[in-house]
Amino acid sequence: MDQLVSDDDYNELPEDDEQCFAAFEAKIRASMTAKLDDENRSGEYFQSLKSQYMAAVYSVALECGITTLPIPKFNNISNFYETFNIFELAVQGEVARIRVRGRRSLGATSVQLLDNTKTIIRHHVSRLREAIIAADLPPDRKNALNSKLDELVEGLERSRLNLGKTMLVLGYVVAGLAGATTIASEGPAALTHIQRAVTAILKEVGVDKMSEDTATLRLAPSPKALPAPPPPPAEVAPARAKGPSWDAQNGGDLDDEIPF
Repeated sequence: MDQLVSDDDYNELPEDDEQCFAAFEAKIRASMTAKLDDENRSGEYFQSLKSQYMAAVYSVALECGITTLPIPKFNNISNFYETFNIFELAVQGEVARIRVRGRRSLGATSVQLLDNTKTIIRHHVSRLREAIIAADLPPDRKNALNSKLDELVEGLERSRLNLGKTMLVLGYVVAGLAGATTIASEGPAALTHIQRAVTAILKEVGVDKMSEDTATLRLAPSPKALPAPPPPPAEVAPARAKGPSWDAQNGGDLDDEIPF
């Protein structure tokens, strides 16, 4: 049976459970769709692919804590495709929910860079590549450092740059170059040159992120004012105690009524 996902596919999945499920489903669906395009295969082969898709997606969903998918059971060939369609529909609904929820945190962990910012970052990346070439490192280590910078450059081509991944790439490159013999022998000046390039990249990213956050706050609706507190209850004057009947008739001056 053809495998729809490889070991590398599993290793590349995100840490977050829901994002892991969505990414896995996208990978296995793309692989299944590509194999289903082969018209020379039999119906049994197509059914085996869809069975593998359902089994794998359902198992990964349970591992990621998603329990809303129907169990992919079918009694015979006649209801297999009905079962698949129901399962596929439920999966797409779950993926849509995850994608919508994920967009809420997208702005906090990424930034849309200006074209000029991307140009400046590419310039500093080239400076880091020059440092890698000059460093006394094994070829495989140099290749690893350049591959990390390739990831950063690829991120510049996307609509939004992932901030966390950018920090990890730059930290990896600095750590790799700091251990080079040639850089260590040249002293702090060589390492400072590398740190300046990294700092410049972070500064450009930070400026665009700050501008983006400021614009977001400016466009956000103003918070509703709290209603005014109710007025304090009116003070009630204490009632005058009742005296004898002649008190009310004569104005309440008891001294005037004493007969002696």
